[in-house]
Amino acid sequence: MDELEQLLTNTVEKFKAKMQEDEDLREEMKDLVRTINIELTDAEGYSFIMNKGDITDFKKGYIENPDVAIQITQADMIALMKKELKPMKAWATKKLKFEAELEDVVRLRKFF
Repeated sequence: MDELEQLLTNTVEKFKAKMQEDEDLREEMKDLVRTINIELTDAEGYSFIMNKGDITDFKKGYIENPDVAIQITQADMIALMKKELKPMKAWATKKLKFEAELEDVVRLRKFF
């Protein structure tokens, strides 16, 4: 398992724990189903399904026609996950791009 995959796996586990603890978050996510691709521009990317407050099908590779697509380099994604790169700065400098509804982008912040 490479560094990014380990960071993403840890984030999935933290999100699942947060869902167990936070009733408001559970309520907000209870009906939400979204397919998500993390499209690395310089390496194989990842995908998962945010399914009613659970993360399922986390894997290398992509889901066809995702609801949310995140484009970023592997190094920038690692820096983002380690909080060495702030999401707004990454977006403003075009290191981070989204193809998604604005509401989904806002919700996805809760995952990270």
